[in-house]
Amino acid sequence: MNKHELNSIVEKYISDLQYALREPILKREIGHFPVDSIKAFFLLLPIVNEKIKDDKLRKITLSLGAIHAALDIHDRIESTHATSAEQQLTVLAGDHFSGIHYRILAEIGEFGFIRELSQTIAHINEQKTSLHHERRTTGPILLERLKVIESGCTATYYKSYGFESYLELSETVLTFVRLDRMANSTEQQAFAIDETIVQQAMDLLLPKLNLELEQMSSLHPVLQQVIHELVNPLKPLS
Repeated sequence: MNKHELNSIVEKYISDLQYALREPILKREIGHFPVDSIKAFFLLLPIVNEKIKDDKLRKITLSLGAIHAALDIHDRIESTHATSAEQQLTVLAGDHFSGIHYRILAEIGEFGFIRELSQTIAHINEQKTSLHHERRTTGPILLERLKVIESGCTATYYKSYGFESYLELSETVLTFVRLDRMANSTEQQAFAIDETIVQQAMDLLLPKLNLELEQMSSLHPVLQQVIHELVNPLKPLS
């Protein structure tokens, strides 16, 4: 496998996910919804690294992509100060994406995983609410809350389907990527966090990140290369 082949795998997944999420009215009103390619990469990481051919796992990753899309689009309400009409459409889009996740998993009989994910989603929303309403957020608190927000669904997936060995790496990298974006203001944030707190959280996470990067020998070299590019410096996946 080379970098081009990996990019093709991720792009195919994103295309399949966008097809699964399609809804002409929502697309017309709120535009094309971009899929987070970094989260997509980590959903596919165990499958690609272990060369797994399993249609059920493919559908499970699509359901997780739908949940990521639902969570991300709900954040738009906070980050863009949308009008009432725009908020209603955004909420409807999030509900539509959530429904897609449920339908995919129900069709393949993964009701236990639906319950696990429901608990995870509730926990993610609790962390988001806490960040919105906390009067003072510290670096350690920000770090713990973002770990849940950014990697909670992926972590539940890994734990449920025997991919625990990838868990620490994915949690660390996904959290670091979000902190890096916040620190460099490369995207609008749903949370108003002081930059010194963001830097403190990054400094706390950096030793763990370096350790995880040193322990990637079980990954295909191309996967290792992509992860290094994601964190040093931050670059787009494709």
